[in-house]
Amino acid sequence: MRSVPSSASGIPSYLLAHFAKSQLWHASTLLFGFFLTEISRVAPDAMGWILTASLLLNGLVDLALGKWWGQRVDSLGAAYRMQARAAPLICACFLLFCLTPLVWEAARPLWALGTLLGFRASYPLLDVAQNAAPSLLPITARERRGLIAHRNIASGIAGILVCAVAAPLLIQYRDPWGYLLWAAAVASLACASAWRLPRAGGRVAPLRPVLYHATPASVPFSTVLAALAGVTFAGTVFRATEPYYAAFVGHNAALLLWTAIGATVSQPLWLWCRNRWSIEAMLAAAAALSLLSAAVLLGTQRASTASAIAVGLGFGAGSGGLWLMLWSAMADRAAQGNATRHVGAFTCVSKLAQSAAMLLTGQVLALSSYRTALRDPFSLPSLLMVGMLLAIAGICIALALDVAFRRTRSDGRSAPRRPADPRVRVRGRLPG
Repeated sequence: MRSVPSSASGIPSYLLAHFAKSQLWHASTLLFGFFLTEISRVAPDAMGWILTASLLLNGLVDLALGKWWGQRVDSLGAAYRMQARAAPLICACFLLFCLTPLVWEAARPLWALGTLLGFRASYPLLDVAQNAAPSLLPITARERRGLIAHRNIASGIAGILVCAVAAPLLIQYRDPWGYLLWAAAVASLACASAWRLPRAGGRVAPLRPVLYHATPASVPFSTVLAALAGVTFAGTVFRATEPYYAAFVGHNAALLLWTAIGATVSQPLWLWCRNRWSIEAMLAAAAALSLLSAAVLLGTQRASTASAIAVGLGFGAGSGGLWLMLWSAMADRAAQGNATRHVGAFTCVSKLAQSAAMLLTGQVLALSSYRTALRDPFSLPSLLMVGMLLAIAGICIALALDVAFRRTRSDGRSAPRRPADPRVRVRGRLPG
């Protein structure tokens, strides 16, 4: 896989900070629902509303902060300084939420809601600035894709550690103290890595406008946001249900772990494909992986470790390709200028989709005896997981058809994707 741009200093420190921040995020999206219902004994419907409200707030703050910072955070140094200032508050709220099982039982829902609202409201101070960094570097679109792939690998390794260390503490051992110690270690790393960024980042000049050369397969930013909303909604429902499936069907964290592994190890291959294949071919491959995972999840051996590995690798690898495509498209658009404005809109849509997904997940769990129902492949929560995989495949196919239609309409015939000049920065409409 192509290395990160050598011209940009501080990239290793940036990737370390992204890794540390991603552990906080993976824990919040993957484990907080299970943590509330199974460890803190909060009712499933209350869990759904708590996570829904907090993610809704997170998305709105993302949008507002992105707009407000539009011309204020216009360099890598400014983004790094913002992360360093925000980290302590975010980590404090994260740790306070992790104390929920130790609070008086009747007060746990309110405690969880208050501390999680604090975490979600402060998280954009770190997240928006960090996500804008690839668009603030003076690099080509191809180099930016390489940096985003490295970011995804750092995030994937963080997800693997969350699934290998934190998930078993909750799913297999139901150990709130062990989880709290893990959370303290992760929060310490997040603060330390964020504080290091301003010193390690070097000096990178703000971006200068350059011309954009549209390709036949250019996709409007609104289409990217629509695809993001659908993929995020479906992926969040699936991932939020994963810990329950792991606990009551597989009786281990294999599904969670192999999902994280699939998303991580697939990044070099996806990057190689992105630089050589058409966008339609990549979307077709991602759809095929989701369909394969759905088929295995409906099979008679769905409770076996082998099935967990197959489903996890298929879903993780397919999602990994989609995230590389969507984040690259957003970063290319954000490189035009006002990077935080574009990042804020992008992450706002993602958080709102996650908010709706957690509301649905909480209601489905509340309406079913999920601890036993998940063992039946045709129960409501089981079919919900399969349905989300099918939805992701459908979104991939629809987006591929849209790209193909735009390409055909552009020149009256279906033409192969023309490789971009590796030294030309893109502007305006999104490259395909």
